[in-house]
Order: sequence, then structure tokens, then C-alpha cells
Amino acid sequence: MENNRAEKRFGWPWGVIPAALFFLVFFCGGLLQAIWFSFLPGGDGNRRIGWAYRELASPDFLHSLGVTVGMSALVALFSGVTGLAAAILLTRPARWRQKWYFLFQFPMALPHLLAAYLLSQMLWQSGWLSRLAYQLGWIEEMDQFPVLTQDEWGVGVLLAYAWKEIPFMILLLVPFLLRLQAQWEETARSLGASEGQTLRWVILPLFWPAWVGGMWIIFAFVLGAYEIPALMAGTFPGWVPVRAWQEYTMFGPERRAVAIAMNLVLLVVALLVGLLLLHLQRVWYGRGRRI
Repeated sequence: MENNRAEKRFGWPWGVIPAALFFLVFFCGGLLQAIWFSFLPGGDGNRRIGWAYRELASPDFLHSLGVTVGMSALVALFSGVTGLAAAILLTRPARWRQKWYFLFQFPMALPHLLAAYLLSQMLWQSGWLSRLAYQLGWIEEMDQFPVLTQDEWGVGVLLAYAWKEIPFMILLLVPFLLRLQAQWEETARSLGASEGQTLRWVILPLFWPAWVGGMWIIFAFVLGAYEIPALMAGTFPGWVPVRAWQEYTMFGPERRAVAIAMNLVLLVVALLVGLLLLHLQRVWYGRGRRI
């Protein structure tokens, strides 16, 4: 009786009001303030409303935006596919499974900045790998070691993010896969399905939304992250978060509207990609979740 009275007294909608107020004040309020600030005219009187967004229409920024979105998508896809394969292997019966699962948890304890610093020390032309190759006689001089940091193809950025995000995908997918296997694998086997057929026609369709959602989380995070691109990416065309940080901190208060506008553009891109994935998921469910 007392529990029922408490539920009636503090149940819906009163139970969600504290969280809703926190969300409205700190998230929605900050977002509306950022949008308002990005549209304000410049202080010198020559910049009209929305001048920051007109500056972002330049080919230089669009090139930078394309690089940022493309690399974020590549990191998400590479981490998602590799994490999926590793998660499937880690859910197979084997004595070494727990040891590898613990090993994959180690990168999660390191901040992205520290991970980027360690990998840069390893991959620089004067880093650990180049010195090892020189000592083994594989290269005659250390500058013959391939450029893997601050290169035009973003190899170092991809490796740094993969080292962090693949364990994230594994930790996200492994518990889900184990639960699905416990619930559905024996039923599928009793109906005559092989291990490969069970994985393809039962397990994968059921956890496909979780896998795609995990890749979208990685995409949205990498899209707005600053540390790894600032340390390991090339200076041209530059990642949008790095350029936004420079605009906000280095070029005076009058340029902060441009920095905020850059971040809002990234927010819109992440939301559009998320909405597209939700639409594709609805279409996929409508077709019977076939792979």
C-alpha cells in the first residue's frame, strides 16, 4: 500500500520533472544560446545577422567539412566492422576468450589525448617503431620510415581512433551477442540450422540496430572531437573541431561566433545522419529484417 501511494504521489509526470528541468536548462538552454550567439551581427557594424554562416560558405571550410565528415565515417565504419568481427570471435567458446576480452578493455581506461600521445610517440619518424626498424637494419636512416602522423591521408588519426573505438564496439556488442545466443541459438540448432545460418539469419538481424547505433555514436563523437586531430592530423585542410578551437581561442572574441557556427554545423550533420539511419532501420524492419 505504501509503495502504491508513493507511486501515485511521485509517479508520472512528477518523477521525470527533475531530469526534464536539468535537460531543458543546461542542454536546450545552452543550445539556444549558441544558436542565438551565432546569428548576432558583428561588433564593427559591417557584419549583418548571420555573417558567421556566410563565412562558412567558403570552399576552404567546405573542404575541411568534407574531410572531417569523411574521416569520421571511415573511423566509424572501420571500428564497427572490426569490432563486430572481434565480438563474434570473443563470444565463441574458447579458453582464451576471457583473456582477450580483458585485453580489449585496457584502451578504454586511457583518455583520447593520452592515447594519441602514445601512438604519436610510436609512429613518428623519430619514434619507437622507426628506431626499432633502424636498429634491425630495415631502414638506413630514420627519415625513411613512412609518415604515419600528420600525413595527408590521416593514417595516424585512423589508427588512434581505432585503438580507442574498436574496444568500445566490443564492449557494446559482446553482452548483447551472449544474451542473444543464450536465447536463440539452441532453438535455431534444434530446427536444423548450422552455426553459420544461426549467425546470419537469427543473431545478426536481431542485434543489427545496436551495431548501427554504436557506429553512429562513434561517428558523432569523432565528428566533434578535438584532441586526436589536433595532435596527429595535418594542418591542411584541417579538421573542423580544430579550426573551431582556433577561432574561439586565438583570433579574438569577435570570431567566436564563427567557432560556434562551425560546431552547430557539425551538430546538424550528426543529427541528419542519425535521422537517415533511423529511416533506413524502419525500412529494414518493414522488409522483415533480412540480411
